[in-house]
Amino acid sequence: MGSLPKLSTVLTWALYFVPLYIFILDPVVRGFFPSLVAPPSDSDELFDESSAPGPGINLTDDSFISPEDGVPFRCASAEEYRVHLLSREPLIIYIENFISETEANHILDMSVNKYTPSIVYDGKTEQVDPTKRLSDRALLDRDDTVRCLEDRARRFQGWHPDLYIERMWAQRYNASGHYRHHYDWAGSLARGGDRFSTFMVYIDADCEGGGTNFPRLRMPAGEKWCQFLECEQRDEKGNDMGITFKPIKGNAVFWENLRSDGTGYPETWHAAFPVTKGTKVGLNVWSWYQPKRRYRSGK
Repeated sequence: MGSLPKLSTVLTWALYFVPLYIFILDPVVRGFFPSLVAPPSDSDELFDESSAPGPGINLTDDSFISPEDGVPFRCASAEEYRVHLLSREPLIIYIENFISETEANHILDMSVNKYTPSIVYDGKTEQVDPTKRLSDRALLDRDDTVRCLEDRARRFQGWHPDLYIERMWAQRYNASGHYRHHYDWAGSLARGGDRFSTFMVYIDADCEGGGTNFPRLRMPAGEKWCQFLECEQRDEKGNDMGITFKPIKGNAVFWENLRSDGTGYPETWHAAFPVTKGTKVGLNVWSWYQPKRRYRSGK
């Protein structure tokens, strides 16, 4: 039976291994297998949206992506939105008047007869499950108004290369409508692509309740945030509930889902709290990131 290594030998190995892991092994794992270093999943964890494909996307598939196809469009109103920085890491920005009253009403009108029950994706199948998600959704036609919003979302993010705007969905929440906590990212960047960012736009907020909750974020300092956030909220046991954005028509919340290494931010775990009265309609604007594939020469 061989003898155990000396303590000095073990310490020497550790001194060599720690920097090797930090500077070489960890970046490699994060870059190629981001799902392996994602935060531990809760048993009922969800990924939104069921329409999102698996490993990579076909950039000619206009049922999922809104391609920059050169079709001319006109924007009816000038952009006069104002931004408020809530967090740098992850980047979260609150936007006042991201969408005009005219644009919001147009989307509400065009979506009326298109709503179908919203679905959830558990990693394997798509299904309607009102215990997790109770709302209706409507895929929007790409008319001038929608194309203007697509362009606005691209420019807001600085025309990021390899970033593609997904087809937009209106999400309607009637009384009791809700969506349990979930991520918009799936940890699939190494397999071809993932959701880089999200705009949650409120296009109708004639309701009570229905706030957008981020339980892993901390309330920012300053009472002025209370015009956008629920500043007096605790659960039944008096515990902190993170932050909850009030639904305010025309305003939006923007956040980045992915770190620079491709892993998802656990702080972006969020939910649509139940609407207790009236109706809330949100507009999802997602940006899908798919880096160009590199092929080795056969030589």
